[in-house]
Amino acid sequence: MQGAIKAIKGGGLLLIAGILAWRTLVTGLADYYAGQDTPEADAGALRWRSDQPAALSRQGQALSEHDPPDPEAESLLQAAIWADPTNALAYLGLAELWQRVGFTEKATRLVVIADGLGPLRPPVLARSAAFWLQQNRLDLTLARWSMLLRTRPENAARLYPALLQLAENPLTRPLLQPFLANPPEWWDGFFAYAVVNAIQLETVTLLYQRRNRNGALPEAAEQRLYLDRLWKEERWLEAYLTWLGGLDARQQSGLGNVYNGSFDLPITNIGFDWRMASPRGTTVETIETYNTRGGKALHINFNGERVHFQHLYQYLYLEPGSYQLQGRARVDSLHAERGLRWRLRCTNAKAVLAESEPFVGSDDWRSFKVDFTVPERDCPLQWLRLELEGRVELEFEAQGDAWFDDLSISRVEEN
Repeated sequence: MQGAIKAIKGGGLLLIAGILAWRTLVTGLADYYAGQDTPEADAGALRWRSDQPAALSRQGQALSEHDPPDPEAESLLQAAIWADPTNALAYLGLAELWQRVGFTEKATRLVVIADGLGPLRPPVLARSAAFWLQQNRLDLTLARWSMLLRTRPENAARLYPALLQLAENPLTRPLLQPFLANPPEWWDGFFAYAVVNAIQLETVTLLYQRRNRNGALPEAAEQRLYLDRLWKEERWLEAYLTWLGGLDARQQSGLGNVYNGSFDLPITNIGFDWRMASPRGTTVETIETYNTRGGKALHINFNGERVHFQHLYQYLYLEPGSYQLQGRARVDSLHAERGLRWRLRCTNAKAVLAESEPFVGSDDWRSFKVDFTVPERDCPLQWLRLELEGRVELEFEAQGDAWFDDLSISRVEEN
């Protein structure tokens, strides 16, 4: 008797094991087909398991997009939710269907459920954002766009233009305040887009000035972008004040009509600082040398190649009036047909306002100065540039070294 009972139990266990194995196999095959990206995938999944949730959801979604929606779409999406209550895409699919047929309140409740299932994957975020945008819930839309931009930066091409539209509209602009107060990872990319594409300069100014930096100065890249836009708009006073606002305590020590004329501070190539480059055949640098007051000086070396050197300059914001440019120079075996000169011009004109003596040959440190006048009209911005003078190509061959220090511009009182 006991042997028979054991045999029955053993057979029952084998039967249960077989059933479980078959169910596992069926479920595995159904999930396999559901994961394939082919037209027949969903049908194949449902043949193996009639309640495979992903396949039900996709089929219901496809039928709901008919015009008008196929009546079977609703039951398929509901079945998908019953089969997997955590499938946010099924809730969203049914919500979109109900919204189309006018059941907005019911649709909204489903989207709230989908939003609460988290963590939200990009397809869910995108469809949730689209739903809330249709409901004019821009706050919820922006929250989902922000998550999309953080998890899938490639969405920037689609979302940055929409964000900029909100920023340009005074009525919707306050919606961006949470991002200004606590900038997310994608904010710098959006700001760069806005600088180039914003119709109104006011929009860019707001995005720059209202950003919370927790007491820190603007990053150089952000400041450069904003200054480039101000330069394009020829808003010189705003550009100058913006540049001033980005200087730290050490940089402020170099302020004057010529900034960092001692060349002791690092050169940033931003705003009203020096712009410096080393074209082929030259080395342009600031290094220590003897008989300087601060330790460093500007050094230019020419290796004998032909070069139209104009690669060291600074924008100036001088008011109309009389001035004097002065500085110190040293040359060391500098062979150049017409030498190096400092020249000062209005940025919107070719006429020279001031021109130093030519620097050529060999000489120890000596001072130079030149008087000039900034005209009352049509000269809102100037630039001071070091130039290798020449009229024909052969005159642009140069070899040797030149040093400059203590450049300054002072106002001259008129009698």
